[in-house]
Amino acid sequence: MNTRLTLFTATLVQDSALSVSGLDRESIADQPFALVDGVPTLVGRGIKGAAVAMAKRFFDPLPRAVSDDIKHGALRRSAWEFADATTTATLRVRAGVGIRHKTGARADGVLYDREVIPAGTKWQLRFRVDWSHVADHDEGREAEGVLGYVLARHWKQGRCWLGGGAARGLGWCHLEDLKAYRFDEASYDRWVESGRAQLPAVLDAVPLVQPTRSWCFRTLDVNVSFGEYKPDPNAAAWGLDMLAIGPHDTDRAIQATGDGTWAKPAWATNVETPIVLSTDRALLMEGARPLLPGASVRGPLRHAFSRAERAAGHDVQDPHLVQGDVGIDDVAGRAFGTVSKSSRILIRDARAEKKWAAAKLHMHAEDELSASTYGTSKRDAMRVLAGVFPVRVLIEGATPNEVEALVALIDRQIALGAFGHLPVGGHKTRGAGWGRWQAKPWTIDDVISTRTWTPPKESESAPPNAAHSKRAFIERPATSDVWVRTTHGGLDSDALTLGEAARFAKTALGDRALLAWWCDPTIDLGLATPPATFGREWPGGDALQVDEVAFYAERAVWRAVRAADGARYVLIVEAASSDDGAKKTSVVHTPARLHGFQRFSSANTGQSSVLLREWHVGDEVLGFTLTKEQR
Repeated sequence: MNTRLTLFTATLVQDSALSVSGLDRESIADQPFALVDGVPTLVGRGIKGAAVAMAKRFFDPLPRAVSDDIKHGALRRSAWEFADATTTATLRVRAGVGIRHKTGARADGVLYDREVIPAGTKWQLRFRVDWSHVADHDEGREAEGVLGYVLARHWKQGRCWLGGGAARGLGWCHLEDLKAYRFDEASYDRWVESGRAQLPAVLDAVPLVQPTRSWCFRTLDVNVSFGEYKPDPNAAAWGLDMLAIGPHDTDRAIQATGDGTWAKPAWATNVETPIVLSTDRALLMEGARPLLPGASVRGPLRHAFSRAERAAGHDVQDPHLVQGDVGIDDVAGRAFGTVSKSSRILIRDARAEKKWAAAKLHMHAEDELSASTYGTSKRDAMRVLAGVFPVRVLIEGATPNEVEALVALIDRQIALGAFGHLPVGGHKTRGAGWGRWQAKPWTIDDVISTRTWTPPKESESAPPNAAHSKRAFIERPATSDVWVRTTHGGLDSDALTLGEAARFAKTALGDRALLAWWCDPTIDLGLATPPATFGREWPGGDALQVDEVAFYAERAVWRAVRAADGARYVLIVEAASSDDGAKKTSVVHTPARLHGFQRFSSANTGQSSVLLREWHVGDEVLGFTLTKEQR
């Protein structure tokens, strides 16, 4: 079977809240979520970027059909195609704050908030590998297998990080119900004609290839628990470890009681707990349970590490004083990240397990003279009295030496937590945050390189069969410099027809032979049959109205477009350097393809490979024409 397309489908499930930045708009948040027509959207470009970043960890070189680089010359279109995903979930606002190392108070100017989609939200994903964009059968198998490996061996296992703030707990996801389908030419046509509803049989296993590069993953699960503090399990409790983490200001006055147990006074033990309570300072909740954000764990770890390094005589900068730019020589920056290098330590948000308990505590400030309530300082606040928060720490790196150093660093900080000396959350000096840390053994998920792979050379790519021979790239010449002359102008009428444009183009191109023409028809619901939009001979007397049209000669092109102020045209012709108005350009040859699709708006153009002759001025493309076609 000659593969035409490989389709992957899956359900993306959020293990933590997700933050995907969108365009600036009216929002109460500093970092709004991406919305398209008011609907929260996970943009395909962002999903693909995460997949490519993950693939680069395990595959070197990465096939050009997956992600190309300008160092290879003209860029190739990627065979990976990712669709946008949407959800009906409601956006929440998550607050963030920077804490000063010395005082433990909020850093000046580092209070922000962002819109997030809560944990547990599901997204329906579709990924495609288009085999018409690969150089040969071997590269197609590699491009397909690399994506299958990323999805099946890592994203499905929970190592999927999307959006912003992954190191601080946001964007941790995993895949469920992962399926793969392969289309040949016949099944692809049936799929398109059925409105992409008729799928072939699902593959027995997700296609994948083995990695060509080693990578290291180390995962540590830690239970951070609050409640009665009993150094001796058989003795009386010494005290009560509580937790206080506040929500965004918009949520601080109303406390959802969730599925936990709430402390009640003796006279109200039989009263049913209300769904919500009014308060001055609520707890941060996710769903029906309190939340310990990854940022609230990461901060104390970094602060404790920085204090130990300062005590050892090392200079450690407070990142909030230098906008995160602590420099590459800062020991805490090397471990926990800088503005130029992301951290290899990632910490996931932790939601309380079942059987948690909380209370609404009444508080006030005391007048030192009278020992009574001071002024109007009476208030109430929520505290977690008992609960277990499963925190996950993941360390990744290219070599064992790199990750082992970070593993030792985390182990030292977790040891402090085991003694109850690593407080988290707010009100640490008022009896909150001093929980106990119980770590499980580290889990090792290292990836070992098991093979090598060499990308095919464009000029030596031999098509394995006749079907692929129609889609093989044409060998391109080297880049050169030429001079071109451009002429702009307007046409007489607002409407533009294909026949009228052909007459103007014939006059402008003179005796230059026509290679091909192309047009974008104006929407006309009166057309009974799809019009031709591509041809190799001059169209004669065609009354088809078009929005854009181009006529290609070997070293010239005439284009026209219907604009708001009438039809406009441009003529680009290669000329001598001495011609008036001639400008110097670089000629870059880019291979492309005609796929022969049957579309609702045009007739089938047939399959062939073409070579584009692009005129570049600096980093921009001035225009292009066709120079060669291979059918």
